This record gives sequence, C-alpha cells and structure tokens, in this order.
Amino acid sequence: MRKPIIWLDGELVKAEGPLLCSLTPGVLKAKGVFETVRVANGKAALLDAHLKRMSRGLKVLDLTPPKLPFTIRKQISQLLKVNRLKNARARVMVWQKGAGVHCAIIVEPLQAPTAGQYSKGFKAMLTNGHRRQTPVPVKSLDYAIFRGSFQKARAAGFDEALLLNRKGQLVEGSRTNIFLVKDNCLLTPPVTSGCLPGVMRQTVLDGARRLKIRCAPRMLRAQDLLEADEAFLTNALIGIMPLTSVNHRAIGTGKPGPVTRRLRKQLTQM
Repeated sequence: MRKPIIWLDGELVKAEGPLLCSLTPGVLKAKGVFETVRVANGKAALLDAHLKRMSRGLKVLDLTPPKLPFTIRKQISQLLKVNRLKNARARVMVWQKGAGVHCAIIVEPLQAPTAGQYSKGFKAMLTNGHRRQTPVPVKSLDYAIFRGSFQKARAAGFDEALLLNRKGQLVEGSRTNIFLVKDNCLLTPPVTSGCLPGVMRQTVLDGARRLKIRCAPRMLRAQDLLEADEAFLTNALIGIMPLTSVNHRAIGTGKPGPVTRRLRKQLTQM
C-alpha cells in the first residue's frame, strides 16, 4: 500500500503508520485545534468557514501560527496532487509542543456513506459524560472522550454515540451535531449546551431559513429525541445523515423524514 504524503511543519513527509496514528485527535496529547474538511472533485467544501472556526479556536487557546489560511489552502491543493486524490478528507491540525507551535495537514481517501446508508439512516446510542475543557466550544485536540464514545458505539453495533451532559441534556454526537423535527419545527441544542458550532450545523440552519422551515436552538433531553417526528445528524464529511433509531428505538417512522429529505436535497444542489 502506497504511503500517504503529508505536510508537517513546512515539509512534505512520507507518513508511516505510527506517525499517522500519533497525529490523530484524541491520541495526540497537546493543546491545539483541528478541522476536518471534505474535498469533492478537488474542491475543499466550506473551507472559509472551517478556517474561520479554526482561527477562533486558536485565539481561545492563544496559539498564533503565521500565515495559516494561505498555507492551508496552498498545501491542501499540493497534497491532493502528490497523493493523486480528487475526493478526500483533509485534516488540519495546529498544536503546541514545548515552546513551539506545529502544524500538520493530512489528506486521505474519502470514505463517504453509501446511498443505502442515507436511505436507511444511522443507528445511535446514548451515553453520559459529555464535557469540553474550554469555556468557549472549540474543535480541540482534547478529543479522547469523543473518540472513546465513538469506538464504544461502533463496538456495540451502532453508527454514532450521542452524548448527554451532567444535567442530562442532549448535546451532540461524538462526531456530529444533532437535529430533530417536532411539529414541523427544526430543533438543535444551542452552543451554550457545550456543543461544537459545527460548520455543517450552521449550513443547515441557514438552509432551513431559506426554505422557510421554522428552526430554533433549544435545550433538549433524550426523551425529546425519542418523541421527535424525525431526526438527523450533520458533519462536514457526511453532510446530512438521517437518524432513524436511538438505543434500538425507532424515531418517528424509523425512516428519513420529509424535512430531512428537503434539507438533503437543498444541500446537494449547493
């Protein structure tokens, strides 16, 4: 298998397996941030929004690498060429080790969900213990709890883990933001719950308003999800994924709902 080439602190490096593993969020123990960007046909989707969120996170953590937006744009394009990829997941990481600030950019083949998965929807499990270390939610490398929750869910036969905070409120998935529909109103946990202000989350909220779908951030509990008419999950790689069951209990009809389908259709036309 051909070793991927990554960008690490200004140099192109052939990455051995241990190096790639060490640069995984939740494995790398350091103060820092990361972004995961979907690349389709050579174009990095919503890259401006990802870079803005990364810049906010760097300010919160007081990390200031120079000329980062320009470097990221340039190096993602270069890495796509040298790795011969058009459809990829690009991960950008910035972290502090000792007195220095480091940056890595990794592009890997995109393993997108199949049409069958979108038709069937994801199965999720509920789990306790959500927390973020920073007062302002940032996409931090302090990711162990999310990584562990996802691995636990997959081992139990689920597609995703949905995390509850100490108050029993629904916050987010281990890799996703959560939306539910009740009485034709789109609801999602607010950022004040501790959830990440997802790039795709905001894209969905903006799209719902264009479609004149009522939407509102609201504190939610697990029971709200179980009583929803329909639900879906979002992130940059999967877009909008129907959520059809939680803890083996069907949500709504147990199939993708009409609001979910409308929003997915709009997203594919963007």
